[in-house]
Amino acid sequence: MKKTILAKYLCVSIFVLANHAAWSAQHEPVCANSKNTVEDTNCLSAEIGKKVEKLQKYLSAAQKQERQDFGTDDELIETQKIWDTYVNKHCSYIYSRQNGSARYRDSAECQLRLYDDRIYEIWIAYLTYYDSTAPVLPDPKK
Repeated sequence: MKKTILAKYLCVSIFVLANHAAWSAQHEPVCANSKNTVEDTNCLSAEIGKKVEKLQKYLSAAQKQERQDFGTDDELIETQKIWDTYVNKHCSYIYSRQNGSARYRDSAECQLRLYDDRIYEIWIAYLTYYDSTAPVLPDPKK
């Protein structure tokens, strides 16, 4: 069972990376009005904080649904740990491969993209229904 979930998660990760260009075209630059590196860093940190809070909201609702529907949320917790490891490794690598202040922005934008994708994936996989039942939480992309 764990191999199936890991394989599914890896497929989702590949899909996320392949859609980077589409994401860039759809989203306005974050913290575009920052006047210097300190403002940019503070703004990006605040934006990441907002994404973390939003992810936690959707993840908590998904865990509640899993426990209610299936009696356990163990698989969701495990996949979330895998996702956290992936985000940390991937975005840290983006940070480490460059010099200068641009690397913080690149790493932060990596995190923001992946948080948006994960929140949406949790919403689709755990908080929506195939019939006309309303989703547990609103579409995070709206």
